[in-house]
Amino acid sequence: METPWRTVKPVSKTPCKEPVMRKGNELKENYGTQTVYDIDDFPVYLRLKNLHRIPGQATTLHWHEDVEYILAIKGTVKCHVDGQAIFIKAGEGLFINARQPHVFCAGDEKENLIQLVQILPSYMEALPAVKEKYIDKITENAAMPWLHLKPETLWQKEILLVLKTLPDWYASPAAPLRIASAFSEIWALLYENTGNYAWKAEEDQERVIMQNMIGLIQHSYKTKLTLQDIADAGGVSISKCCSLFSSSYQTTPINYLLEYRLSESAFLLRNTTDTVTDIALSCGFSDSNYFTRRFRQWSGRTPTRYRKEETAQTALS
Repeated sequence: METPWRTVKPVSKTPCKEPVMRKGNELKENYGTQTVYDIDDFPVYLRLKNLHRIPGQATTLHWHEDVEYILAIKGTVKCHVDGQAIFIKAGEGLFINARQPHVFCAGDEKENLIQLVQILPSYMEALPAVKEKYIDKITENAAMPWLHLKPETLWQKEILLVLKTLPDWYASPAAPLRIASAFSEIWALLYENTGNYAWKAEEDQERVIMQNMIGLIQHSYKTKLTLQDIADAGGVSISKCCSLFSSSYQTTPINYLLEYRLSESAFLLRNTTDTVTDIALSCGFSDSNYFTRRFRQWSGRTPTRYRKEETAQTALS
């Protein structure tokens, strides 16, 4: 089982307008990754990840309704968010807004260690006034898909210090209260210090198209999907679909579909006792031999060896 730890993009300096909700028809479906949270009835997920231990030394491209915070502990991490590359050095962090396609890649160092935290902002939405004024002002601002957090900036340093304390609260009998308090402090700092960021109510159309296409793959990878199906999810031609995947994330739609299936199979190998054949079939592969060959190309190990070594590593950690 996985062990639970249970340079800002330039924008204009015009005053931020009050939030305007995104149109409900921008995303065809709520196709984001469904996070499995750590604490019952409280939407938080926290992990420490060594990117060099992940096949391909990168996470899988995905998006979700949660906001996410990355803290680089060792090495340099290359992050792709909204089709842009950001390099995060040890001691720095990254805020990723809700519904932003993203992926993390290991740097050139021997070890790349990150702490990642996801939380659903709705836990703070008890009062409508809080949601409209404080939550939506950040999550609904399409002009701020991400924010590079650097210790040289005092208020960003405060966020980084709070992020470092989060693993300690998991052992508290009042963990949800402690963690909620920590995230409320982080959100207050974001709200107070991003007021000059240009307000943008409408999503970039290409970002919405990518969200729909990526989301279809995230939700339907177990079934037979064609390139036409993926393009249709974005409402674009096949050539436009391929062009968007290539320009934003340097991959093809079919390669991403394959990678997502392999990533999900790796999770099942680590966390279940299902047979390799059953895992292959459940992740959209029609042939276990083909699955084994592609898994070995992707991870450098056969599925059986991967399961054995990763299970042993988890037992030692």
